[in-house]
Amino acid sequence: MTRNRIPFVTLASLMLALGLSVTANAQYLTSAKAGFVNRVEGKVHILRIDSEDGEKGRASLGTQMRDGDRISSTANSFAEVLLNPGSYLRLSENTEVRAINTNLSSVRFELIKGSVIAEVGEANKQAPIEILTPQGTLTIAKDGLQRIDARESATLVLVRQGEIYLGTREEFAAKKAMKIGRGKVASLTGAPAPELAKLDKDKIDSFDVWSFSRAQTLTAANVASLRRGRVMTAFAGGWYYDPFFNCYTFMPYRSRFYSPYGFGFFNNFYDCYYYNPYYWYGNRGGGYGGGGGGSVNTPPARVVTGVDRAPIRREAEGRSIDTSSTFDSRSGGFGDFGGSRTISSPSSSSSSSSTISAPAPSRSESGGGGGRSSLPSRP
Repeated sequence: MTRNRIPFVTLASLMLALGLSVTANAQYLTSAKAGFVNRVEGKVHILRIDSEDGEKGRASLGTQMRDGDRISSTANSFAEVLLNPGSYLRLSENTEVRAINTNLSSVRFELIKGSVIAEVGEANKQAPIEILTPQGTLTIAKDGLQRIDARESATLVLVRQGEIYLGTREEFAAKKAMKIGRGKVASLTGAPAPELAKLDKDKIDSFDVWSFSRAQTLTAANVASLRRGRVMTAFAGGWYYDPFFNCYTFMPYRSRFYSPYGFGFFNNFYDCYYYNPYYWYGNRGGGYGGGGGGSVNTPPARVVTGVDRAPIRREAEGRSIDTSSTFDSRSGGFGDFGGSRTISSPSSSSSSSSTISAPAPSRSESGGGGGRSSLPSRP
């Protein structure tokens, strides 16, 4: 009996040592650029500003946009682009976006056509994010969740969390920009004042579901990374590459952080140990297992769009993790995907650079994305 236990104990010790070694030896790369492609589904292309023949290349994980580059998605395709740490710009199908300024101190993108969702988790009022549309410029200076649809005759701005301003960064600083608050829909037509209406909280489409799925995956990658290493000391804040989820996730600068969707992010194992994921079934991009509190076939529309975060908070409160049955060395206790939700009021970060951890895909500054064999290079 003793002899049978020795190999198991030895193997477990080696696996734990390996996990600690990978975490402890992680190398970090500082980048001062937004526009890093973090996720692609379907066919997504990038047109470089210096392309001589106007030929588009395929965008993929690791593609770094430069000022003037355009990224576009085809039918049934989606993409996620990193903004400042903790913030994302997601593209729906048949969408085209141009990077005007990728410097983190003055991030500016242009929505040429289609739809985008801006999930802004770490806003800095001194360096707000600008999004140009066919009918006007928008400025985001507060944590929030907004969807922008560029249509033929108007641009619709749906504010689900936080707020957004109609006007440039300079107009916002001078307090001359118009605020569009939470729960409102603004129709921009080029007129001096937009048409405002109440947000339909139950309206949902496949793009909303995909964005919600990405938010779940990112928190799963964050917590899984910490649980695999089980390191009590805090990680450096910024973007951290998780090879099991094959994407960058956010490591907050403080011990914990909650996204506009309500998902938790942590920078050390101690704080995330009792964070119990709550799963939904049927989301695009992967199945979601039950979190100990039952399951549903489809999450409510208000939860998927990020408008209503309270239901999952009530379901997830007061539960602890059963490490004997849910902890998995690959996912760190999340199965494949998932995440619980709660409400918080995170403070803004004034950092002007992000941190990316190795190993990671290489940044591609030519036609498309990059492989997974080397570190990203400084842009």
